[in-house]
Amino acid sequence: MKKPKVSVSLITYNQEEYIGKCLDSVISQVTDFDFEIVVADDCSTDRTPQIVSEYAIKYPNLIKPILRQANLGISENGISTIKACSGQYIALLEGDDFWVDDHKLQIQADYLDKNEDCVFCFTNQYYFYDDEIVPAKMHVFYTEGKKPPEKFERDFFLKNNLIIPNNTKMFRREATPEILPDWFYHSVNWDWVLHIFQSANGKIGYIDRVTLAYRRHSEAVFMSKDDIKILLNGIDTIKAVNKYLNYQYDYRLKNLSWEYHELAFAYLKNRNLVSFLAYYIKYISALNRLGEIKVKDDLSLVKTALKKKIVR
Repeated sequence: MKKPKVSVSLITYNQEEYIGKCLDSVISQVTDFDFEIVVADDCSTDRTPQIVSEYAIKYPNLIKPILRQANLGISENGISTIKACSGQYIALLEGDDFWVDDHKLQIQADYLDKNEDCVFCFTNQYYFYDDEIVPAKMHVFYTEGKKPPEKFERDFFLKNNLIIPNNTKMFRREATPEILPDWFYHSVNWDWVLHIFQSANGKIGYIDRVTLAYRRHSEAVFMSKDDIKILLNGIDTIKAVNKYLNYQYDYRLKNLSWEYHELAFAYLKNRNLVSFLAYYIKYISALNRLGEIKVKDDLSLVKTALKKKIVR
């Protein structure tokens, strides 16, 4: 195979139920150029590595498997996989999601060809809940009136707290910095931070087309102990980004009201009332205005949690 124009950087971990459908959605892509699929399994403990190997044997000229012997974590696995890609453009995907548009790679590569001022582009997506009755109901992420502009800069991205679906993204190979700060590799929000790094030297393009089905797992609906760690990690990441950007967006990034609110109720679920109160007070302090409706909603959540007698 000639050097591919596009590389698909696909990371996976313990996704034996989903990785086949994910790979099939990439293999079915219709393009007028060569592309490769670099699949990096992060030392899964289920059958994911075997499934990836079977696909690599079946499609030897298309799939490049990386079966890690030690778990790197999502951020380091993600960046290491990107570095293993050889394409001019790189598209991202994770093993529990799948693409729903067979022309995704072609459309985005054409867009970057024509829009040299853009360092990356992304699309709309569906999302669905893992426990929904099959066929799952697909919800459109960006609805009418809430769609991003066709082109925008990092300033707009940060000021509007815009969510960019990572697995719809395609970027120029040179957009990713060669050296990343150490704190990046400890962040579970590596995709958000990568948007910030990559958009330093160009615009971001939005293509108003649904190309991805994003899976929301049922176990993530209500907080668990792991989610407390994730939220704390997220707060550390936001603070690190704020410092990295020389506090240029301090007015936006120092407002951690959402994180404090989620942490408060995560601790409540685990019956840690002291931490619940501490973070709920931080949440109130971080708000510009405390709406009565929100307070009523929160009181209802507190009553529900206490009635259920949730234990650690």
